[in-house]
Amino acid sequence: MTDQLAALAQAAHPAEPADLFIRLYDALPDHVFQSWTATMWNDDARVRRRAAEISEIVLALGVLDPDMTEEIIAADGDRGRFTILLGLDAALAHANPYGPYHNVPAMSGVLIQYLTEGRFNGDESEGALLPRCAFPGRPLGRRTKAEFFGVHRVPPEEWDRVEHRVLPSVHDPHFSRDEPVRVGCAPMLENFDDIEIEFETRNGMTVYRLCPRDSSKMHTRVRSVIRRLDEAGAQVAVMPEIALSDSLLEHWKEVAFDTAGRDRHRHPLRFILLGSGPLGPDDPPPNRAVLLDRWTGEELLVQDKLSGFTLTAGQMALWRLPGAPASGTADEYIAPGTRVGVLDTALGRLAVLICEDLGRSVGWERELLACGVSHLLVPIFSKPILRYRWEQQGAERQIAALGSWVTVSNSLVISNAIPDEDLAGDRFTCLVAGPISPERDTYSESAVFAASHAGDRPAVLNTADPRSLPTFLPGAAYEQWHDHWPDPA
Repeated sequence: MTDQLAALAQAAHPAEPADLFIRLYDALPDHVFQSWTATMWNDDARVRRRAAEISEIVLALGVLDPDMTEEIIAADGDRGRFTILLGLDAALAHANPYGPYHNVPAMSGVLIQYLTEGRFNGDESEGALLPRCAFPGRPLGRRTKAEFFGVHRVPPEEWDRVEHRVLPSVHDPHFSRDEPVRVGCAPMLENFDDIEIEFETRNGMTVYRLCPRDSSKMHTRVRSVIRRLDEAGAQVAVMPEIALSDSLLEHWKEVAFDTAGRDRHRHPLRFILLGSGPLGPDDPPPNRAVLLDRWTGEELLVQDKLSGFTLTAGQMALWRLPGAPASGTADEYIAPGTRVGVLDTALGRLAVLICEDLGRSVGWERELLACGVSHLLVPIFSKPILRYRWEQQGAERQIAALGSWVTVSNSLVISNAIPDEDLAGDRFTCLVAGPISPERDTYSESAVFAASHAGDRPAVLNTADPRSLPTFLPGAAYEQWHDHWPDPA
């Protein structure tokens, strides 16, 4: 047995399925997928039969003999590499916690590797191989290289900019992939009395600072928000931008943990994005968002705003910002973030974009596309959410590119400051948008708008029904995306 392991270690190709997948995926040239070549291989019955045989071997043994890999590649070249990739992918689907397969002992080592190390592959490979839980929200046609497979190959250059974590199973709530999850977005901030805003000159530029006012009213509102979210049946909550400070963060943790209960009917709320705000002692501070696990009080995901927002004179006048200059621009006084946080839970693969980041994708799009994020939580501080404006347009881009569900949460501050005659249209504080169906046979998406008229009340679809919250679906890997996967039955 020792001799066999030593032989595998010295072989030209890895035996472990995840490391072998990465080796072959990286070696397969892009032009195979840019043309119709990979599509024709995928439809070839001989390729399918051989891939199915490889999958069965890996599912039985947990490895693929390097000699077999070398033999197939020597005979068929790139087509052989593609064939092996299809077979490995079908086997790795049985280690995917978002997929339809379960209880395959030979793949348990791969699953344990993911749960403990955050990726399917070991140290032999750079970057990461992650299970898929989202698929681009557009009709299936000629696929890109990544779209042929039920895993995400994250190259080292993208992986190095990602703070990735898998929530331990003991703390992970159960979300069925076919059951909608209720989302609660509470405004928290009602008017300028709830925030502090300052304009000053730094380095010859006009800058502005925003933070929530640390008052007894805000502390009381935190407790009221949690109670109302529970009453409304919210399982996940998203607060807006500029609703968080160091003291409010500690208060949220205390109240959320103290009010948590194991009765999911009375206390369904579990994950709370506490919004964002200036956290820490640095000058300038980051504009930082924190995702909280209510049951444990743990910070699950921390994300700094990547791109500051520049206010124009027209916006400052329309928003009635107190103390704003009459002309020129004002730059947000923050330390921009440099990394992207990603969290894997039973809900899916989560990431946070803060306001301006949703529309300015240079700092995160490659990373989140490589990782395959299924849910984007977006706290904003802006004028009221209107139909067909930048929030919806940004969400639609990410639905098409990533297949993500996008939840945007806004406060009431600017909405209450702008008179009706200066801004026409129905006003909302929440937008939840995502793919309309798992079949990916249409460009249409679901876009639901909800509104709240008080800081401590969740945004609802029907003002007469306080439980009419928007919903999204958990992340899932559907077998109809990959016809080389075996029938789950």
